[in-house]
Amino acid sequence: MYTLNKIFTITLLFSLNSVEAKHFQAATEKAEEKAKIVQTDRLKTSEQPNPFLSLDQKIKTIPFDLLGKNLEDTTTTSFQFSLVPFVGTNGTFSGNVVNDYSFNLLGGYSAGTHKLELGGLFNINRGDLQGVQMAGLFNQVGGKVDGVQLAGLFNSNMDSVNAVQLAGLANITTGPVDGVQIAGIANFSPKKVEGVQLAGVMNFTAEDLNGSQVAGVLNFAVKNVKGSQSGLLNYAKKVDGFQLGLINFSDSINGIPVGFLSFVKSGYHTAEISINEVMPFNLAFRTGKREFYNIFFAGIRPAWDDQVTWSFGYGLGTSPRLGKKSSLNIEVSSEQLSRGSVEALNLINRFYIGGEFQVTKDLAIFAGPTLNFRVYDTSFSSHPDLFTFTNTSIHRDRYHPEDLGSQLWWGFRTGFRFL
Repeated sequence: MYTLNKIFTITLLFSLNSVEAKHFQAATEKAEEKAKIVQTDRLKTSEQPNPFLSLDQKIKTIPFDLLGKNLEDTTTTSFQFSLVPFVGTNGTFSGNVVNDYSFNLLGGYSAGTHKLELGGLFNINRGDLQGVQMAGLFNQVGGKVDGVQLAGLFNSNMDSVNAVQLAGLANITTGPVDGVQIAGIANFSPKKVEGVQLAGVMNFTAEDLNGSQVAGVLNFAVKNVKGSQSGLLNYAKKVDGFQLGLINFSDSINGIPVGFLSFVKSGYHTAEISINEVMPFNLAFRTGKREFYNIFFAGIRPAWDDQVTWSFGYGLGTSPRLGKKSSLNIEVSSEQLSRGSVEALNLINRFYIGGEFQVTKDLAIFAGPTLNFRVYDTSFSSHPDLFTFTNTSIHRDRYHPEDLGSQLWWGFRTGFRFL
């Protein structure tokens, strides 16, 4: 019996020791896991930026990329001053700082501007500009522009522009424009323009224009214009407004092109053969719209000698429709009448009003009276005779100072038009 009790006691002691060992091992593993969590939290905390760090300490914690466009690596400051890029209060990390106010004695480089930036020569922003930016030579912005840009030479932007831009030479953008661009030479945008482009030489948009273009030479809108174009040369695909220039070109226009030559692809075009009381054979070409068109014409009076009488001229007209096949022509024109070479003033100015009837789809006949007013040089004795095959009477013949004379008579014009 004693032996059995001894065996039972030894077995119970070993069991208790095994349970205690398991509990001790579990507690140890739990403590180690908790220590690892605490250490991880400490590492994460050490990686997070401290809000109480100085600007210099913040800058040292971010990577630097001179020409990169990743603007997630930036910080902000209220004021900076620099002599040239990287020589200033933001140091070599100026490209990673967005400034509220930025003053650059010669030039500056930053991640962006929120309120005001002034540069003696230039300003370069990697990101957006909000506010006012002025430079003696140029402004370069890699992001959006929302505000005012002024530069002695040019403003260059790599994104949208919602601003007023003034430059001595050019404003160049790669995004859409909503605002006003004024440049001494050119304004350029490959995207849509809403607003006004004013340039000494050329305005260009590769998409639609919703506003006005005014240029000394060329206005060019690759697509549609809703507004106006004014310049020596104007081009657009579809115009809802008007064009004013020496030469206007469009596919279609809901409005009036006013110029020396206006060509509307879907507009009014006719070729004409006619006769009048002065010239037995005349050719004319009309182009523009029925509401307002240009006329170019020339005439000839055959002769057996070398001194052929001929004429050339220009006119303007309108042709409102009277019916499905009939229309009215109201035109004013002026032609120089010469024999041989052009040696002296001999202008015949005409006012014509007549009717046109469309015989077929491509053929029309026309006729009407003209009121003619001639102005000529009285000191020149070799003017051609006015009427050689018609019996036309001159109603008023006057002489004026400076060797000028004038005559007035009624005439006619009739012929065929090919539409």
